[in-house]
Amino acid sequence: MNTDPAAPRSYSLQREWSRAFTLMLLALLVGAAVTIVGVRFVVNEMELAASRLQAEYTSVAALTEALETHEQLGHQLLATAPVNRQAFVQGQQDIERLFAEAAAVKAVDGGRPEALAKAEQDWRAGLEKAGLWGEAALARTGNHVADAPAFAAASSTVRTRLAAVQESSLRALERGLVDTRAMENLLVVGRVALFLVAIGATLYFRRRMVKDLKRPLNSLRKGVLKMQDGDYGHRLGIARRDELGEVAVAFNGMAAALEDSHTTLTYRATHDELTGLGNRAALAERLAASFEPGSGIRSRHEGVLFIDIDDFKHVNDSFGHEGGDALLVQLAHRLRASVRSQDLVARLGGDEFAVVVSDHDDGTPATGPVAERIYQSLSEPFVIGGRQVRVSLSMGVAQRTADTADITELLRHADSAMYRAKHSGKARYEVHGGA
Repeated sequence: MNTDPAAPRSYSLQREWSRAFTLMLLALLVGAAVTIVGVRFVVNEMELAASRLQAEYTSVAALTEALETHEQLGHQLLATAPVNRQAFVQGQQDIERLFAEAAAVKAVDGGRPEALAKAEQDWRAGLEKAGLWGEAALARTGNHVADAPAFAAASSTVRTRLAAVQESSLRALERGLVDTRAMENLLVVGRVALFLVAIGATLYFRRRMVKDLKRPLNSLRKGVLKMQDGDYGHRLGIARRDELGEVAVAFNGMAAALEDSHTTLTYRATHDELTGLGNRAALAERLAASFEPGSGIRSRHEGVLFIDIDDFKHVNDSFGHEGGDALLVQLAHRLRASVRSQDLVARLGGDEFAVVVSDHDDGTPATGPVAERIYQSLSEPFVIGGRQVRVSLSMGVAQRTADTADITELLRHADSAMYRAKHSGKARYEVHGGA
């Protein structure tokens, strides 16, 4: 299945249907034209054989290109160059798929599947010997340039085998183009089948009506409905490169653009642009989940830390707004490193942050330990414009209980506790309801 939007059209419904009508007319009205029709039929068969053999050649060419790219990454990995190892391992899976697709091509050369299987075995063996296969590539450390010559030799062997497969396909292609001995027999059969062409054309139209019109249009309708329902990840299959295939390609392009826009807008709606943390919307969504009916109050107890930077205005006055932004970004990193994976850090705006802290597994609050870790993260000074700056934080802690009415009340308690910490000398945290 070819889904490349830039690929040229290789089929035309208008052309195919026009030929079918012409064939019916010739079969019914012009008996003498059977010879010409037969010749055209033979030529079409030859073109089909050439197309099939060309597919054999191009499938191996694509495989060879992928192997060369993968080999280059392998040499970089052996030399400890920075390489995306996950992508490297994914590339192995893609190459295995290309091997399978190349072997699945209906080939004139009966030895093609065995040759491809041997090439795949040699390729995998070379990677395994170099320690670059699968999980071994992810875990491999150190410089292994010494393994590069053996790895290159193994890759060269694989390319040689693939080149032999391509050469075999080319030879078969040349034989198919020059071999016209079947033409006479086909012409004889064409004369006998003259009066069966009309029936065949009728069956052809019925089949093509379902395959080339009804199914693609139903698929397009289904895609539109899914997009209306918000499923922007749905894509249409492209079985043929004809007019309807071009419509499907255009639909997929539009769906991809909408999906990207939706993802971007969703991210911007729930994340702070400067720090990458969640914003007020993300905070409200997280807390709302635990207040939903049936969410299980006992199992969803959470606390909230309201955080405000003490004397942040002095930082802006001393370093400018760019310096203040740099401090906010560094503080965001420290806050994120001080919480657990199940906790949420959000920036509410300006120099205000909030942390949603889930209780421990035994039901005891975790807000206190998290707050202490945040204060410990401030032991090292921040660096702004090459200068070290120390800042302090005032925090308010509010723990959700069974009596907490809603999100607004929980946030109000945390905000109130934070202001009590400010008025009590700053650089400390106050717990709502505490002494």
